[in-house]
Amino acid sequence: MRRCFLFLCSILLLFLACQTSEEDRIYRTLSQREEALRAKDLSLYLSCISRAYQDKQEDYEHLKNRIEHYFRTFDRIDYSSWDRSIHFEGKSAIAVQQFRLEVEKGAKKSQHSGKELLQLEKDGKEWKIIRGL
Repeated sequence: MRRCFLFLCSILLLFLACQTSEEDRIYRTLSQREEALRAKDLSLYLSCISRAYQDKQEDYEHLKNRIEHYFRTFDRIDYSSWDRSIHFEGKSAIAVQQFRLEVEKGAKKSQHSGKELLQLEKDGKEWKIIRGL
């Protein structure tokens, strides 16, 4: 009986260890977005964005067109983020992170940095960005 109990406990622990936490899934989405910006990969970028995206006057299609324009316009985009925190609110989450964005076109460089707030919602098993705050 004791061996059976230990076996079941070890199976349960193995199962729990293999589970990806919701926070880890959000980190993965944010990291993919970061990678997409640096690689200027529109399809990877859009895979991080909800089709229901709405931020101020910008919906998914406007965001897609804007990012596509940036990728065509700039020779290089460097984006990095750090100091992330995730706050869950029901079926959505708010990610807060520091960021630095540097873009380059020819010899001209521009740099922006600050705090970024993103709202995410779960879409199936993945988290997608639904708006910036």
